[in-house]
Amino acid sequence: MNINKNHPNTVNLNQLITNIPIRRKIVDQNDRDKFEWNQWQSATKAVNNIEAAPKEKHIRNLILGTFRLEGSRLFWSMMIRVNIGSHPVTSWKFCYVIHRLLRDGHKHVIQDSIVLAIYFDQLSQFWSGVQQGYGLLSYRYCNLLISKFKFHERNPIFAGNLTINEQNNDIRRIFDDNFNLYFQLCIELFDYMEEILNLVQVIFTSLDQSRLNSMTAAGQCRLNPIIICIQDSSLLYDYIVKVLFKLHEGLSSDILQDRRRRLADQFRRLKRFYGQSSTLQYFKSLIKIPMLPENPPDFNAKEDLTNYQAPVAIVNTSASDSSSVIEDLLIDISDNTKSTATTTVTDGLFDSATISNRSQNMPDFEQRFIQVNTMLDQTRSETDDLHRTIAAKDAELMDERNHRLRIEEQLRQQLSSQKSIEEIHALDNKTSANEKFDKLLETYNQLREEHFVVLRRENESKKELTDFNQQFTKLKEDSTKKENEFNQNYEKLNNEIFQLRQTNDSFEERLKELEDDKSRLHSDKFTFEQKLKDAEGERSGLFHRNREQEENLIDLIHEREVLEQKVIDLEETIREWAQKFIDISDKQKLMQANHENLLKNLKRQYKYSILTYCINQMHDGIDQTNDIDLFNSKRSKEYLLSQLQIAATRTKTIHDLWQRQKDSDESDTISFLNECIALANTMADIILHGKAIANLVQDINYRDVVLYCIDLYTNYQTLSTPNDIDQQSDQLLHRLSSLIEKLKTVSV
Repeated sequence: MNINKNHPNTVNLNQLITNIPIRRKIVDQNDRDKFEWNQWQSATKAVNNIEAAPKEKHIRNLILGTFRLEGSRLFWSMMIRVNIGSHPVTSWKFCYVIHRLLRDGHKHVIQDSIVLAIYFDQLSQFWSGVQQGYGLLSYRYCNLLISKFKFHERNPIFAGNLTINEQNNDIRRIFDDNFNLYFQLCIELFDYMEEILNLVQVIFTSLDQSRLNSMTAAGQCRLNPIIICIQDSSLLYDYIVKVLFKLHEGLSSDILQDRRRRLADQFRRLKRFYGQSSTLQYFKSLIKIPMLPENPPDFNAKEDLTNYQAPVAIVNTSASDSSSVIEDLLIDISDNTKSTATTTVTDGLFDSATISNRSQNMPDFEQRFIQVNTMLDQTRSETDDLHRTIAAKDAELMDERNHRLRIEEQLRQQLSSQKSIEEIHALDNKTSANEKFDKLLETYNQLREEHFVVLRRENESKKELTDFNQQFTKLKEDSTKKENEFNQNYEKLNNEIFQLRQTNDSFEERLKELEDDKSRLHSDKFTFEQKLKDAEGERSGLFHRNREQEENLIDLIHEREVLEQKVIDLEETIREWAQKFIDISDKQKLMQANHENLLKNLKRQYKYSILTYCINQMHDGIDQTNDIDLFNSKRSKEYLLSQLQIAATRTKTIHDLWQRQKDSDESDTISFLNECIALANTMADIILHGKAIANLVQDINYRDVVLYCIDLYTNYQTLSTPNDIDQQSDQLLHRLSSLIEKLKTVSV
């Protein structure tokens, strides 16, 4: 289903829900009744007009219900009985619950809800005229959900929580090198992020205008969707950055200038959003808000891609933290408290409790997976640092060894010199020889001390190197798995290189063709230059004849400049009037939209009031049958028979008018209501005359006919299904016909 195509103004939610498939049923009747009642209790407690945040246990119960039935058919069937558009708070909490089901519910919830995007479009238009309070909040939230439906319809590879499972969750590989698809995906990611930021902006503005505190029930009711927005926006920002890095690999920087400018704007708004959220006490125990750098990445610098770190929003899922938050806060603000259970396998099948636990822990596993990826990136960085440190230590150790060898060589040379001096100066003065020997001995001792220092430093370096080697061994064991993955990716890369080489051969053939074309162009250029020389000779002859025409042309140019200035003035005037016309048109459209909404509400209230009047009229007739005077009165059978025939005719007429005004633009509504009033008066007359006749004939009962008519009017009020109304109308006609036939056979 394409959710962008045109649709009527009024949407029948019941008919849309019939398009949602029933994938799984609960066989046992008692179990099914208990389960549906439990789901109904959670739905009504989560979606109501009480200005307080929905409790997590009710939302979690609805999420588990989608996993048990493998879809959201039951939830949407319950929403028919909840008047969502009756109150802005109800619509606001309904949008939040739907958002949670789309993120954390069964994977079929997205598929089931896409077909209902037309309903959210109608709900958005309904609240579009309200420019403050929960009406404006509901309008923005509906627009966000519509954007989410469009995104998932065009990109089914993304799960409801925006994760992907393609090639290690790397978005830069899902389309290979098809840059057109990446460009389109980038625009859709920007649009999705824009709706999130718009919703966040009106939430904080509403909080400031109403002067609410985040620790009050009313404040938390408005702030509750912020946690989901933080989770979604952090992933969307990560995807946008990675897609832009991918686009800069294959497209020129000028083409992507608008995309970079749009990222810079959203980066600024996102950073302000995270900053505002981190200052509120409500979120401190519920979620770890990611930190963004001072500036977005430079996509023309490859080192920015290497140094880029994805922002990760971590939701607090510990039971102890949730319980402490409940004790500290004024109301219940606990978030996803995940219970862990032991999973058992019997004959290769999981029981329902295990499936529920796995589905309950799924968001926690996804967050842990993101954390592990982040830790792995940090480990890689630390491994590189250790490699560099070990290399530096190796170089330092080599320097120490070389220094020690040089000292030892100097020592050997000094010893050799000492022996030579002793042999040469053996006959010299013993006093002079002893002084020289003492100096040499002192030098030897100094060199020996330096040698010991070098040995100690070498031992310390060896010990430090051993510690680094142990750390490196541990990190190397951790990175072995990644090396295996690298080998697999390397083989895939070789295949891609082979394909690129084949493509390169085609390019070389095309290059040869272009070289041939270049040679032909050179030949054509020479021919053209020869013709140009001939044309120059002709031009010099025409120059003198054109001089007079140039003087006339100057006068014409001057006149043209004057006219152009007048045209510019007129265009400026036209633009001013066009802008005024556009402003007036926009105001007229806004007034018309508000008028149409008001008119629809008035028509709906008027129709409801008229039908209520008719029902009260018939109830008054029933109450008048208790009058004791009716037991002694006598009425004409012929008059009563004519009234019954009139009632049967009007019942058919009302049903036909209801069919026409339901299928058309409600132009027959007035006729339909007039007939309803007339039939109600007729029924009131029938119950009074029928009571008098029934005093004489015991087996004739007119009370049931009036009650059937009241039920029919009630169905018209509540907009029941066409099948129910058709069946009720046929039953009323059948009752009237039976009374007419029975009255004809009675003699009074």
